[in-house]
Amino acid sequence: MNKLNLKRKEKQKTNLFGMSLPSEQELFIKRRLEELREKCPSTANLNLKLEQRKSCIIGTLKVNSFSENFFSSKVASEPVQVFILLQEDIEAQLLDWKRNRFSNSLFSKISPNLGRDVNCA
Repeated sequence: MNKLNLKRKEKQKTNLFGMSLPSEQELFIKRRLEELREKCPSTANLNLKLEQRKSCIIGTLKVNSFSENFFSSKVASEPVQVFILLQEDIEAQLLDWKRNRFSNSLFSKISPNLGRDVNCA
């Protein structure tokens, strides 16, 4: 019989192009990524890319899972600022996904006869 390994694997990746971050910014982003990861589907992998351009930083954040994929792309002047914008956008997408996912299952549980011919005499 195979054992189920419940240890959490590192499922996030950060790529920096043309830049390096001070350690406190890097730690801030890693912590916030882990917090975001907790809000994602259980099979999700996160991929953050930050790229330094001449006058701005372009960031993308992808969340890939078996059931859903989420994507955000933002531009700002500071790496942490870009990340916060990305995080807020992904969190909004996750919230919409959860509302739809759980409201549909809850709706079917609380009103199983809806849509059927019901005699309300």
